[in-house]
Amino acid sequence: GRAVHRWEFGADGSYRLTSMIETSGLAALIRPLRQQYESRGRLGPRGLRPDSYQTWRNGKANGENADFDWLTAEVRLQRDGSVQRITPGTQDLLSLNYQLAYLPAPENGSTIGVVTGRKYEHYNLDSLGEEEIDTPAGRFRTLHLRAAGETLTEIWIALDHQRLPVKIRFTDKKGESYQQLATEIDVMPVASD
Repeated sequence: GRAVHRWEFGADGSYRLTSMIETSGLAALIRPLRQQYESRGRLGPRGLRPDSYQTWRNGKANGENADFDWLTAEVRLQRDGSVQRITPGTQDLLSLNYQLAYLPAPENGSTIGVVTGRKYEHYNLDSLGEEEIDTPAGRFRTLHLRAAGETLTEIWIALDHQRLPVKIRFTDKKGESYQQLATEIDVMPVASD
């Protein structure tokens, strides 16, 4: 398969993260799949603060969206209409990958609130130490992190490249695993007015 992540910042401090994952080759013929995710919010002194999280499957909204209200510290899940209290620093499933760059000491581990689109839960973030890994985008000195909840997400952040994720492995509750490796990292300068 193929995945493309984009992260855009506005001059006003807003951000937009998008991810598109699709099957390719023989897998696309047998089981075509295109999943899209979008997180919108603001960048603040403690990192990302999502305002909305949306998901699509094969071009159609799948009802696994969430709206954050930071004034009341609540999130509304579209799937069942529930409103749940959230803790400071809560992320959505997509922004979690990039929020790790803003944690003061991810190597010490922590607990992070995560909204998956289906529910809100707390992930225990564990550090598995530094690793040198090879990807199609090059060799990176990384910190290997594991975020465990109902599912398991492992993220390798490049310590010498703005702590960007260069490898992500997601294992669902059925035990199926999907891995993403950086093939290209293109950091464009922010335009000034």
